[in-house]
Amino acid sequence: MDLLEQAKKALEAEGVTFAAVSSCGEKKTSQKKGIAPMMEILAECPDFLQGAAVADQVIGKAAAFLLRKGGAKYLYAKIISEHALETLQNSGIAVSYGTKVPYIINRNKDGMCPMEQTVLSVTDVEEAYGKLQEKLRELSGRN
Repeated sequence: MDLLEQAKKALEAEGVTFAAVSSCGEKKTSQKKGIAPMMEILAECPDFLQGAAVADQVIGKAAAFLLRKGGAKYLYAKIISEHALETLQNSGIAVSYGTKVPYIINRNKDGMCPMEQTVLSVTDVEEAYGKLQEKLRELSGRN
């Protein structure tokens, strides 16, 4: 079974929202929502995603930037936004998905996901990463 198939299989487990299999076969899964799993991986073991296969429930532009930053090689998304697909074009990441949507909807279902909105006009990976860190700090300060 190839890396992407392993990641997709791991995503099928109950409650799993994110699964990644590194180039050497190490697996990480998460039940956290949004970009939290990728932000944690990038902070704790930045090389893990290099050449990895990722399977995720939802990929928006913010997550697409994080995959580029981490150097992922394969992605499967159950739902992906048009903004994410645009961001992943020519990135060297092989993308497959279930459903394409115009944008990722926020958790209240009344607008765009705040993370996707944060990086909507951004084109640089490092700038996007910085803005996402800032946005997460801002949101965690509100809770």
